[in-house]
Amino acid sequence: MASLVYRVLDAHVIHGLADNLAIEDERGTMSYAELLHESASVAGAFTSVGIAAGTGVQVDVERGRELVVAVLALARIGAVPQDDAELRLVGVPPVLHSSDTEVTWDLLIHAGRVDPAPAPATDPDGYEGLMREAYPEIFAALEAGETVVAAG
Repeated sequence: MASLVYRVLDAHVIHGLADNLAIEDERGTMSYAELLHESASVAGAFTSVGIAAGTGVQVDVERGRELVVAVLALARIGAVPQDDAELRLVGVPPVLHSSDTEVTWDLLIHAGRVDPAPAPATDPDGYEGLMREAYPEIFAALEAGETVVAAG
């Protein structure tokens, strides 16, 4: 079976839903194509700073488009949301904190555009369940081709 992120995002874009609304929040809307572009960019930046499959990342981001993009970026590389991780994505706008650096959200998006991360072909055993349990509303809405209403 194809990976979770491929099924809830990439497949929708490939099969004609690219212009459909994926996210709606107080700042406006984002299409499935825009969400794919942003999440792949952030995932590429995560990879460039050493986040890989299985890496724990604490996500403390307010409900909104940044949370959805961050969750999908983690899923693209197989990183794991973990409350006590050394790597932390926190704040509004989010900042990635590690023991030796801080990277702003804008820098993550722009840096990742150079080498966006593709969706994995498959997920490791148990990964889909972990992500669905951590972020049920995001994955249920996107899997159904619906809009995530991400108002804070």
